[in-house]
Amino acid sequence: MSRVVLSLGSNCGDRVSAVRDACKWLLTQLENGKSSDIYETQSVGSAGNPYMNAVVSGEYPGNEKSLEALCKQYEREHGRTAEARLRKEVPIDIDIVLADSEVLRPKDYSCWFFQKGYRQIQKALGIRH
Repeated sequence: MSRVVLSLGSNCGDRVSAVRDACKWLLTQLENGKSSDIYETQSVGSAGNPYMNAVVSGEYPGNEKSLEALCKQYEREHGRTAEARLRKEVPIDIDIVLADSEVLRPKDYSCWFFQKGYRQIQKALGIRH
């Protein structure tokens, strides 16, 4: 069982629904899952539309590679294509930022778009930063 923390974001279409639906889906994949609120952030580097973001944490029964493959499949099924990338459109993005307390994506971990939701989950779980 791996304890994982994932970052979710969307910058096009119905951004709130895209993030909400991805959170719900992730919570079916994880045990003891928890989701932050959904909140808006500016695009990193000010390129592209503002994002709606959330953070989800929980325990995954497989390894990070299998979870990452599931997340990328979900992204493709929900419009994350090469064409959308060229237009800087992100229907949904799901990234594993932490696994068993190891930071897998240091740049994302340090960004406000992740930290806001991560702190909210830590607070809900009674964990001090």
